[in-house]
Amino acid sequence: MKKMKENGLELIELGSASKAIDKISEGNIQSVLSGIFEEKSFAVAYLDYKVLIGTWENSTFLFYQGETFENKHIQKLRVFNRDKEVLIWRSNGRFKGRLRVDENGSGTDVVIARQVLFGTRLEKSCNGNFTEITEDRGTKIILPFTGINIDDKQNRICIETYNYVGYNAVCQATYTDCRFVSFCDAEKDLA
Repeated sequence: MKKMKENGLELIELGSASKAIDKISEGNIQSVLSGIFEEKSFAVAYLDYKVLIGTWENSTFLFYQGETFENKHIQKLRVFNRDKEVLIWRSNGRFKGRLRVDENGSGTDVVIARQVLFGTRLEKSCNGNFTEITEDRGTKIILPFTGINIDDKQNRICIETYNYVGYNAVCQATYTDCRFVSFCDAEKDLA
């Protein structure tokens, strides 16, 4: 992983395709994901009552202490890895989805950003596969990996995002999409 610019952003060009996921419903979310992700990927579930961070492995969500959720509580769900992301969201009581796949190539301008997560203290390793990080203000995040080093200075955990740039009729640039790519620190991907 190369070093980011001082402002935390980097502009690259890559091949990227995005398409709507048709026929997604409360009852088939897991089967849709199984048809797209064969490899271990991260999952962030924004639910009506909390946010869960875990992984998608072998057609199953894995969250701390085996926590599960009912699909009807999903506000937004991101399952992602270095190559692709599925974003599912609830709108007017129905689910909508989008698949974005990236590859080497050109044609799409992308701004890479690393969003720093809350958490300046490493609390504990949980069940050997998860790590709890906290902050003085009371924020607690449980992440699906171990072996991290954090502090309130330069050692922070980030989520790397790709922010896709589009151009209108008068060549004005705007962000058209954003996807999660990976959890990372200043030097490498985690997990």
